Amino acid sequence: MTTMPRLTGRDFDIVRKERSSRWSLVRRLLIFQVKLFTDGLRDLFLSPISFLFAGIGIVFGGRDPHAAFNRLMNAGQITDNWIDLFSHHAREGDRPSLERMIDEVENALRADHARGGVTAEAERRFRTLAEELMRRAQPGRASEN
Repeated sequence: MTTMPRLTGRDFDIVRKERSSRWSLVRRLLIFQVKLFTDGLRDLFLSPISFLFAGIGIVFGGRDPHAAFNRLMNAGQITDNWIDLFSHHAREGDRPSLERMIDEVENALRADHARGGVTAEAERRFRTLAEELMRRAQPGRASEN
Protein backbone atom coordinates (compact mmCIF):
# COMPACT_ATOMS: atom_id res chain seq x y z
CA MET A 1 0.00 0.00 0.00
CA THR A 2 1.39 3.38 -0.97
CA THR A 3 1.07 6.34 1.33
CA MET A 4 0.19 9.86 0.37
CA PRO A 5 3.18 12.21 0.30
CA ARG A 6 3.36 14.44 3.34
CA LEU A 7 2.65 18.04 2.41
CA THR A 8 4.75 20.76 3.90
CA GLY A 9 4.16 24.47 4.32
CA ARG A 10 6.25 25.11 1.23
CA ASP A 11 3.75 23.12 -0.83
CA PHE A 12 1.07 25.69 -0.14
CA ASP A 13 3.03 28.87 -0.98
CA ILE A 14 0.84 29.48 -4.01
CA VAL A 15 -2.34 29.15 -1.94
CA ARG A 16 -1.01 31.49 0.77
CA LYS A 17 -0.30 34.20 -1.80
CA GLU A 18 -3.88 33.99 -3.02
CA ARG A 19 -5.56 33.97 0.42
CA SER A 20 -5.73 37.75 0.55
CA SER A 21 -9.35 38.03 -0.55
CA ARG A 22 -12.58 36.20 -1.18
CA TRP A 23 -12.24 37.11 -4.86
CA SER A 24 -9.03 35.09 -5.05
CA LEU A 25 -10.99 32.10 -3.73
CA VAL A 26 -13.66 32.67 -6.40
CA ARG A 27 -10.88 32.88 -9.00
CA ARG A 28 -9.35 29.60 -7.77
CA LEU A 29 -12.79 27.96 -7.84
CA LEU A 30 -13.40 29.10 -11.42
CA ILE A 31 -9.99 27.90 -12.56
CA PHE A 32 -10.62 24.54 -10.89
CA GLN A 33 -13.98 24.27 -12.66
CA VAL A 34 -12.35 25.03 -16.03
CA LYS A 35 -9.76 22.35 -15.28
CA LEU A 36 -12.47 19.85 -14.28
CA PHE A 37 -14.41 20.57 -17.47
CA THR A 38 -11.29 20.21 -19.62
CA ASP A 39 -10.32 17.00 -17.85
CA GLY A 40 -13.82 15.62 -18.38
CA LEU A 41 -13.77 16.47 -22.08
CA ARG A 42 -10.40 14.77 -22.42
CA ASP A 43 -11.74 11.67 -20.65
CA LEU A 44 -14.84 11.66 -22.84
CA PHE A 45 -12.62 11.79 -25.92
CA LEU A 46 -10.04 9.25 -24.72
CA SER A 47 -12.52 6.58 -23.68
CA PRO A 48 -13.74 5.56 -27.16
CA ILE A 49 -10.33 6.26 -28.71
CA SER A 50 -8.73 3.80 -26.27
CA PHE A 51 -10.95 1.01 -27.62
CA LEU A 52 -9.99 1.95 -31.16
CA PHE A 53 -6.26 1.97 -30.39
CA ALA A 54 -6.48 -1.31 -28.47
CA GLY A 55 -8.38 -2.83 -31.42
CA ILE A 56 -5.71 -1.62 -33.81
CA GLY A 57 -3.08 -3.25 -31.61
CA ILE A 58 -5.00 -6.52 -31.40
CA VAL A 59 -5.72 -6.75 -35.13
CA PHE A 60 -2.69 -5.05 -36.72
CA GLY A 61 -0.16 -4.96 -33.87
CA GLY A 62 2.26 -7.53 -35.17
CA ARG A 63 5.18 -7.97 -32.76
CA ASP A 64 4.21 -4.99 -30.60
CA PRO A 65 0.43 -4.92 -30.12
CA HIS A 66 0.82 -2.30 -27.37
CA ALA A 67 2.47 0.39 -29.55
CA ALA A 68 -0.65 2.36 -30.56
CA PHE A 69 -2.16 2.10 -27.08
CA ASN A 70 1.13 3.23 -25.50
CA ARG A 71 1.14 6.33 -27.74
CA LEU A 72 -2.37 7.10 -26.52
CA MET A 73 -1.26 6.66 -22.90
CA ASN A 74 1.68 9.02 -23.48
CA ALA A 75 -0.64 11.62 -25.01
CA GLY A 76 -2.95 11.21 -22.00
CA GLN A 77 -0.06 11.77 -19.61
CA ILE A 78 1.00 14.92 -21.47
CA THR A 79 -2.53 16.33 -21.32
CA ASP A 80 -2.80 15.31 -17.66
CA ASN A 81 0.34 17.32 -16.87
CA TRP A 82 -0.96 20.25 -18.96
CA ILE A 83 -4.36 20.31 -17.24
CA ASP A 84 -2.68 19.86 -13.83
CA LEU A 85 -6.06 19.42 -12.15
CA PHE A 86 -4.84 19.67 -8.57
CA SER A 87 -1.87 21.98 -9.27
CA HIS A 88 0.74 19.36 -8.42
CA HIS A 89 3.05 20.79 -11.07
CA ALA A 90 2.30 24.48 -10.49
CA ARG A 91 5.73 25.10 -8.96
CA GLU A 92 7.62 23.83 -12.01
CA GLY A 93 8.78 27.13 -13.50
CA ASP A 94 7.75 27.97 -17.04
CA ARG A 95 6.09 24.66 -17.82
CA PRO A 96 3.09 25.17 -20.15
CA SER A 97 -0.23 24.51 -18.46
CA LEU A 98 -3.91 25.32 -18.66
CA GLU A 99 -3.65 27.55 -15.60
CA ARG A 100 -0.75 29.48 -17.15
CA MET A 101 -2.86 29.97 -20.29
CA ILE A 102 -5.75 31.25 -18.15
CA ASP A 103 -3.33 33.64 -16.40
CA GLU A 104 -2.14 34.98 -19.77
CA VAL A 105 -5.71 35.57 -20.94
CA GLU A 106 -6.54 37.28 -17.64
CA ASN A 107 -3.44 39.51 -17.93
CA ALA A 108 -4.33 40.42 -21.50
CA LEU A 109 -7.87 41.37 -20.44
CA ARG A 110 -6.53 43.45 -17.53
CA ALA A 111 -4.09 45.25 -19.85
CA ASP A 112 -6.86 45.93 -22.34
CA HIS A 113 -9.07 47.27 -19.56
CA ALA A 114 -6.27 49.52 -18.29
CA ARG A 115 -5.86 50.97 -21.81
CA GLY A 116 -9.60 51.67 -21.96
CA GLY A 117 -10.12 49.03 -24.64
CA VAL A 118 -13.00 46.68 -25.30
CA THR A 119 -13.21 45.36 -21.73
CA ALA A 120 -13.35 48.87 -20.26
CA GLU A 121 -16.05 49.86 -22.74
CA ALA A 122 -18.03 46.71 -21.88
CA GLU A 123 -17.71 47.53 -18.17
CA ARG A 124 -19.03 51.06 -18.80
CA ARG A 125 -22.00 49.69 -20.74
CA PHE A 126 -22.81 47.12 -18.03
CA ARG A 127 -22.62 49.81 -15.35
CA THR A 128 -24.92 52.09 -17.36
CA LEU A 129 -27.36 49.22 -17.91
CA ALA A 130 -27.25 48.27 -14.20
CA GLU A 131 -27.87 51.89 -13.17
CA GLU A 132 -30.81 52.11 -15.57
CA LEU A 133 -32.30 48.85 -14.27
CA MET A 134 -31.87 50.01 -10.67
CA ARG A 135 -33.47 53.35 -11.50
CA ARG A 136 -36.46 51.60 -13.08
CA ALA A 137 -36.78 49.20 -10.13
CA GLN A 138 -37.10 52.00 -7.56
CA PRO A 139 -40.56 52.24 -5.99
CA GLY A 140 -42.67 55.05 -7.39
CA ARG A 141 -40.78 55.04 -10.68
CA ALA A 142 -42.82 52.24 -12.25
CA SER A 143 -45.82 54.58 -12.75
CA GLU A 144 -43.60 57.14 -14.49
CA ASN A 145 -42.57 54.71 -17.27
